[in-house]
Amino acid sequence: MTRDLFVLNQQKTKGSKTKEQASAGALSSGLVFDGIKDGNRALADAVADALVNAIAQGILLPGQRLIEADIAKQLNISRVPVREAIKILQTQGILKTAPNQGARVALFDNADFEQVTEVRLALERIAARHAIETYQREPRRLDLLRENVSQMKRASHWSDWSELRRLDIEFHHEFCKASENEIVLSLWKALSRRINIIFGREIESEHNFEVVICQHEKLIEQFEKGSLNIEEAIQTHILRLHRQSS
Repeated sequence: MTRDLFVLNQQKTKGSKTKEQASAGALSSGLVFDGIKDGNRALADAVADALVNAIAQGILLPGQRLIEADIAKQLNISRVPVREAIKILQTQGILKTAPNQGARVALFDNADFEQVTEVRLALERIAARHAIETYQREPRRLDLLRENVSQMKRASHWSDWSELRRLDIEFHHEFCKASENEIVLSLWKALSRRINIIFGREIESEHNFEVVICQHEKLIEQFEKGSLNIEEAIQTHILRLHRQSS
């Protein structure tokens, strides 16, 4: 079976499917593309995010080849933002290229996951420590985290794990912003797509919306009361799923 990415928006057909058709159908249903039309760079980021989401869901597999022209055709966009998206993901180590072979999904191993988790922990511990100061000074900013958890509960109602993963990443992004540490935020954002992929793998070990939601509600409580243990709470939260999937 070819692993080339040649169908992104294929409609479901009636009757039996070949293995190749089933794979293409899964790919099209898993790729969420939010087209942004205010410039090639913004559009390239949207394409990059869509590809990362497909990798996180296991729709695009390690070593799978991506064909620039076919992605552009299926998304009804020019090849320029697709080419830019591939370059972005190359610089972040998510795609690899070789002469005459095009771009392929990187072969992530346990060492990659361990290294990303180690750096993420360091960044989010710093971010959480400073975010507490912000939340004590501006408690209304916690409403953004509360709204995030409310959306998680709605995603739970529909058993939408893709949306839950997006919201989980956004929750952590939000308190990194609240840290008001631009260096931490910049480094975290550079790592965020890899975090998305790791979380996609880890969440396979625990399809339990209630546990994930409860974990984030507890973090909000810690931020609200200005807990001195927030760094340990963040570490426990991140490593809980990581240890289960290792």
